[in-house]
Amino acid sequence: MKQAQTSLYPNVIIGGAPKSGTSSLFFWLGAHPEVCASKVKETYFLGDTENKHNVSANIHKDGLEAYQKFFSHSKGEKIRLEATPVYIYHKLPLKVLPTLEKVPKMIFILREPSDRLYSHWRFNRYRMKNTKMTFEDYLAFRNVPSGWADYLDHTHYIRHIQPYIDTLGKENILVYQFEQIKEDKVAFMKQVATDLGISFEFYNSFDFFHRNQTVAVKNGKLHRIGLKLEPLVPQWLQEKIIPLYLKMNSSKLPKPSDEELKLKEQSKSQFEESNQELAEKFDNVDLALWK
Repeated sequence: MKQAQTSLYPNVIIGGAPKSGTSSLFFWLGAHPEVCASKVKETYFLGDTENKHNVSANIHKDGLEAYQKFFSHSKGEKIRLEATPVYIYHKLPLKVLPTLEKVPKMIFILREPSDRLYSHWRFNRYRMKNTKMTFEDYLAFRNVPSGWADYLDHTHYIRHIQPYIDTLGKENILVYQFEQIKEDKVAFMKQVATDLGISFEFYNSFDFFHRNQTVAVKNGKLHRIGLKLEPLVPQWLQEKIIPLYLKMNSSKLPKPSDEELKLKEQSKSQFEESNQELAEKFDNVDLALWK
């Protein structure tokens, strides 16, 4: 492909993994004065196909130059940021990103595999309401709704990060763990800021706002409408509206059953080998956080 000018292309992309804190990281970084966050968090612009998530703008029908429109509000910030967590599983970014004049840094934030699987199941069962299958069926990959990807394979993270290492260079890959956020948000964001070469002091007194938490949605149709409207609402207003909306259209999730917790613990063993490979590639990955 022809080499592109990158004046308004993203130079930092949160590329995965879903249900691992990507929304929080995007908004926390986007609040930094040295960061210009994309107008839409998940652009899906480089998705492998044109789909419902990127029908308004994508590389297939609009060409690469249209990617810059997501950053037309940039005022020369050091970082132009977008976050499409499913990029970790897509092939097209691997073809397009190396053609840019400056290869962007890819951030992959990962969650302990069994926790991610359980969160993904509860998210779809209780928030999106697009499945009624049990956690046991989910782990056995039985009765999976049409169109669902192989989420078990997707949780072997290194299988999907390795192509990015091979294509973009390890120096352009940053890997973090979701558990680091839970342990100490401030320390985590200071580390990310340092790694990206922006001021870490900004997070000393930062007002963190949790994003995309899984709740039991009462009205699925209303929730889907809300998701469509969310990109149109400024971040400062979202922070005021979302808590009120969740009070109106959500309830507490059912408490995990003993059987679900047992299945969750049993599922850990299948990821031991790929977790070890990940830790060998990235020194900062602490597998003790995933015990």
